[in-house]
Amino acid sequence: MTQQYQSSSSRITSPTLEALCNDLDSFINELSVSSYSETTTFFDKCNKDITPLKLDKNVDEEEYEDESPGYSPVLDNYTRFSTATTTITKESKQPIIHRSSSTSSNTSQHSSGPVSPALIRVGGATGDYFRQKSNKDDYVFTTRSSSLNRATSSSTGKSILSPKMLFSNPTSPLAFESETPEVPNYAFLSYISSHFIHEVVKLNQRRKIFCTDEYPSSFNGEEAIELIRSIIPTEITGLKYTDIVQSFMNCKPALIIPIAYSEKSLRRNKFYESANEVYTLVESTLDTEEDIQGIVIPLTRCYSSSCLPGQPNCYSSCCPNAITPLDESSPKQIAVSLNSSFETAVSRAWSASVSREILQSMPSHEISRQEAIHELIYTEDDYVRDLKILDQDFAKELLNSQCIEESRKQAFHDKVLNNYQEVLEIHDTLYKDLRDYQATCQATSPIGLVDKIGDIFLRHIHRFMDAYMKYGPHVVLAEYTAKIESESNMVFKHFIQTKEQLVQCRRLPFRHFIILPVTRLQRYSLLLDAVRKKTPDENPDKVYLDECIEIIKEIAGKMDKATLVTKNTLRILEINARIRYKPNEPHALDLDKPGRRLIFEGRLGRKSHLVVETIELHVFLFDHLLLMTKPKKSTVKEGEVEYMVSKVPIPMELLHVQEATEGFSIGLRNMSSTYSGHSNNTLLSAGSPFGASFPILIQHLGRHGADYILYAENAAKRIEWKEKIVEAKANKELLDMDKRIFEIRSLSDTTFAGSNYHPNTHNHGKVTCTVPFVGTTGIRMIAVGTQSGVWMGIEGDTNTISHVLTISDVQQIAVLEEQHIFLVLSDKTLYAYALDALVPATDSRSKATAVTDKRNHKLVQKIAQHVTFFQSGVCNGRTIVVAMRKSGVNSTFKVLEPICGDLRDPKSSKYFQKSGLFGKMPTWFKSYMEFYIGTESYAIHFLKARLVVVCARGFEIINLDELQKNRNLPDATHPEFAFVQQRGDDLKPLGMYRCREHFLLCYNDFAFRVNMHGGFIKEAPLIEWEGVPQSVAFYYPYVIGFDPRFIEVRHVETGELVQILAGTHMRCLQFINQTFAPVIHGCMAHPFKSDFQYVFQLVGTFEPPL
Repeated sequence: MTQQYQSSSSRITSPTLEALCNDLDSFINELSVSSYSETTTFFDKCNKDITPLKLDKNVDEEEYEDESPGYSPVLDNYTRFSTATTTITKESKQPIIHRSSSTSSNTSQHSSGPVSPALIRVGGATGDYFRQKSNKDDYVFTTRSSSLNRATSSSTGKSILSPKMLFSNPTSPLAFESETPEVPNYAFLSYISSHFIHEVVKLNQRRKIFCTDEYPSSFNGEEAIELIRSIIPTEITGLKYTDIVQSFMNCKPALIIPIAYSEKSLRRNKFYESANEVYTLVESTLDTEEDIQGIVIPLTRCYSSSCLPGQPNCYSSCCPNAITPLDESSPKQIAVSLNSSFETAVSRAWSASVSREILQSMPSHEISRQEAIHELIYTEDDYVRDLKILDQDFAKELLNSQCIEESRKQAFHDKVLNNYQEVLEIHDTLYKDLRDYQATCQATSPIGLVDKIGDIFLRHIHRFMDAYMKYGPHVVLAEYTAKIESESNMVFKHFIQTKEQLVQCRRLPFRHFIILPVTRLQRYSLLLDAVRKKTPDENPDKVYLDECIEIIKEIAGKMDKATLVTKNTLRILEINARIRYKPNEPHALDLDKPGRRLIFEGRLGRKSHLVVETIELHVFLFDHLLLMTKPKKSTVKEGEVEYMVSKVPIPMELLHVQEATEGFSIGLRNMSSTYSGHSNNTLLSAGSPFGASFPILIQHLGRHGADYILYAENAAKRIEWKEKIVEAKANKELLDMDKRIFEIRSLSDTTFAGSNYHPNTHNHGKVTCTVPFVGTTGIRMIAVGTQSGVWMGIEGDTNTISHVLTISDVQQIAVLEEQHIFLVLSDKTLYAYALDALVPATDSRSKATAVTDKRNHKLVQKIAQHVTFFQSGVCNGRTIVVAMRKSGVNSTFKVLEPICGDLRDPKSSKYFQKSGLFGKMPTWFKSYMEFYIGTESYAIHFLKARLVVVCARGFEIINLDELQKNRNLPDATHPEFAFVQQRGDDLKPLGMYRCREHFLLCYNDFAFRVNMHGGFIKEAPLIEWEGVPQSVAFYYPYVIGFDPRFIEVRHVETGELVQILAGTHMRCLQFINQTFAPVIHGCMAHPFKSDFQYVFQLVGTFEPPL
């Protein structure tokens, strides 16, 4: 028996079984049921009383049913059991436990190893407890009570062991606990990962790093370790926190990945506890409902019953209670799911490929230089490899797949991937040249030193500019396009996810491969500079490297500037996708037009109608319009903002800001030229209903517009908004230089004050009319009529304008060029003056000197009375003056013809001499004819052989030779002109002009063309005015409308709004429809000196068509 036992004992070579034997000794000594002398006969009694369980016997499923989901890596090595191989009987209620010392050297008849105390059975006090037949449910076999027995599942809350495994007579004080409180099981990776995700979200809410906007769930290596430390109890020793985070990278699917800027982690697929290495949570993993599965062994409870925290010499090699920290040679402490694995990256350093003897013989700076060169080459290899992955696994597969409609597949491919093939071809050739030269150096040199690489780069770098300037700035739009497609196309999203799971893609997102050329270009300067710093000055490669670095920086700088433009485009696309309209109020914003720019955006306040609350607006200033919106939370995507259009978008041409854009009408387009010194509404007082606020008056010109008072946060913001609007309008004009059809030229700057001007020196009343003429010396001159008289001076020289005639309430003036007669309508009386008698002379100082009023009155004739308006011109080759006198609802017209000839001619001197009884001068005019029309009239236009009377019922065509042949346009009975009659009494005719072979009929709402017979021309556009013009002028091919707040220029052939010239109190003073260059004079409030009237001429900058 002794030999047999010794033989059996000699076969116990397992450290675990040997440790269990030691545990047996400790357990039996604890019981202290029998004296030490009984130990010598222990194995003899075992032959009768105890039958050891066979550890290799399988459990009968009918006898034992495991109800626990728990798992321990230790229990896998042993057979679970709950029943014995023999029938048990129970004869006594008093249990007796048989024990033996494991140190006894007596022989035994049993060949099996020592019996584990975890398998001790509980029986009666007498009899052969292990051989009696009894009900199997009367006795229960169980392991000893230990920390593992008391563990609970973190997911179900149930005991890890089966409820049938009750405890035997406990020996450890921990076994007397009747109930064990449920505590977090830190050993489960599912628990750690869920809390880690929560902490990362909180971390990004309280701080931002450089990549937070791009990666909203990002964190660096140091932050990751701190988060893990905050989750796991601090008393755990010997635990590698980096391994826990590494397991998050290696599990499948991965929970975290390095961002594209952390190339070190990307290349080695390894986590680094470094502030320079940044990682992010994987969104696709967060969307799945599966938890990360795995066990952190150092955090598990020890399965040894006698092992307590602080106890040394536990037989478990990975005991978490061990005091001695685990060294680097200890087994891996992290056990993750079977789907994951650790990738061991082989060192790619140059020194790893060179013997130690060679390294010791080389200077340190040369070693560093070779390392830098080697890094440049092998990272170029990695770059080309990833570009080929983009080509083979994404680009070509996309074209071969059915995830996108065939009609737009190629366009989508080009929009997302752009010219990647050109970039790939450049770098594939570059890498091959670098690799071949490196191989040549290694073949010709025993050490394999690479002496230069700069010249190789110079041979290829000239191709970088075009390729990267096309690819780099487009990347942000490519990302956005792919993102939008993924959100709306689940097939495409699945296609991308499938490709990302390929082994060669290393679980990197599709985005990594798209932005790789951008990050690589920016890194070239660092890699080349590292080589340059280690290159001796005498080495010619240093010159090559300097040149390469300069070229790379130049390309990167230009690419960054171009990227700002595409980022602006990206923002516009995002805004366009989030714009929402009120019901039945869509607006054509045209935001997706190529080249569209966002100039500025920000928050402005607007008071409600009752001035109770401030409504917050988000205002966008684009290059073509200003858009006011109300921000609100998106109903589609959580966390996003939608923009509800609040007011009608304001086109840039119709946008006017008080104290900012006044100078545009006269060619001044910067803030410093406007209100540089003062502001009359810069700050509302604190006592106002709004308190201290900073208003901006924004005007939407035109019949569909309005005035809006918005409030900025502070004075600086208000100035910034005004400057941005001025910048936007100036840029718009520069882009539309071909639309600057007219420009304003000053005729009188500060000669005529406004009605509110207090000093009397310049207060000459309202300017009512002007007329150009040629003076006696052949100089172009101008006459200006006001409510208090007539002024004359040299055209364009405001300093020469002087008072020449005192006469009240001047309404109209005109000049008969051939007769040199000056006509004045004053107080409804039409006067005729000798022009030369009024023209002022100039002294040596070029100051105008007027002739005396006494002389003027001697050379004047009263030719008509009760005149409402008059017009002079040439009709049928005859110079005539037509004066209109109102008679009730009728309009009576008197046609006068001058008979005096040229008053400058000495032969006409008789017309200045008085004769007869009353001493009257001969009359200068004769009455040619009279006619009338039965409606109210507004103006008269001259055609070649007809007169056009603008009246309430339209346009009356008058034939002076045959008055019975008069006709009215448009024909009110014709159905083609029904749209004219539908406008009602608010529609007012303004003018009729010859437009090539047609006639242009202008009203205050619209303008349209008719043919020579008065028929409506359907092919011609209906010109609808943006404003409400009070008068019109015509300068083919443009028609000009004078609204009180702006001048509107439209193209006759297309109807397009070409130009807007904004101002205050705009009005037309004179329009002379000459054949070559019509004369258009106007007046408005001075842009910068509001107390003065600004008289100007509208001059065309285009060449009139023949």
